Amino acid sequence: MRLLHLAVASIAIAAGAGEMRANAVGADTSGPPKARGDEMRVAQLVPDTAPPEATTGNPSLAPLKWVGMLVIPTPTDKDPNSILECTAQFIKPNVLLTAAHCLRDLQANPAGPWPDVTKGTFWLQYQNQQGTPFKILCGAVNPLWAFPANYGAMKAAEQADAQRTAFQHDFAMILVDGTSPTGVMPYALDWKGSVGVNNPATAHNGASEALGRNGNVSYVTRVGYAGDILDGQIVQKSGGAVFFADAIPMLPKSYPNIVVQWAPITDLTEGTSGGAWIANFSASEGANKNILIAVTSFQFLAYPGGEGAAYLTSAEFNPLLAFVSNGCK
Repeated sequence: MRLLHLAVASIAIAAGAGEMRANAVGADTSGPPKARGDEMRVAQLVPDTAPPEATTGNPSLAPLKWVGMLVIPTPTDKDPNSILECTAQFIKPNVLLTAAHCLRDLQANPAGPWPDVTKGTFWLQYQNQQGTPFKILCGAVNPLWAFPANYGAMKAAEQADAQRTAFQHDFAMILVDGTSPTGVMPYALDWKGSVGVNNPATAHNGASEALGRNGNVSYVTRVGYAGDILDGQIVQKSGGAVFFADAIPMLPKSYPNIVVQWAPITDLTEGTSGGAWIANFSASEGANKNILIAVTSFQFLAYPGGEGAAYLTSAEFNPLLAFVSNGCK
């Protein structure tokens, strides 16, 4: 374990006509932590399905032993010491899964420039400025995490639609130098409406049983390093109901591949981008336990406690995994 010196600041990143916000944290190492301070309207869409507060996780136990903090320098002329903080986890011995906007922040810089991910570090089992560091060799975003070529000329409503469309594909992978000493997280793809994750085409890393009734997921525990909770120094977890955004009118039109977690937690936000949504969360390991089904992408500003993620399909996931596993070639 090595010491990591960070000062966490929660800097809001506006998105989608004010209705969606990515959950990465921008941190300025020159000053003290700052509060996010959003004022948002409370809307109860489904019954509470989780404790009223997020709870601290234990990074020495499954599934959090596969999780860590992703730190990428994002220097600017105004702030040469700025960094971006996200959450990531091992899905192969040397490959991490995180959110695409952690590597390529399209909202802030639609056409770039974007930070050099190879200058970043992944800190496995990060807690209280300590963790096991991994050098980043390369990284790549889902190719569908993109805006149209004419995005800059679009009207505001059209840009908002382009952003919502892109968020259906907000995930990325990173190749690190070395292998995970704690193993890897099981994950499932194409799980909506399936008969279960015992199908080898959809289940990976030991996920071997049905996730739930008719193969659908109804409840997950979302994890990540929230800047508004203990300054992002300890990984947090929060359980909540899961459904698709189309199930209720959360967006102005259909975006069928946006998954929603709903919980009465409103501050497990910035810094949790890329953190796993875990079905059947358990400190013990085994079949049908700790199955990743999505990673945190954004928050619904009008619905505190509502978090969005991309639905992971094998058609998008597997080619990216092969590309990154091959050295991003």
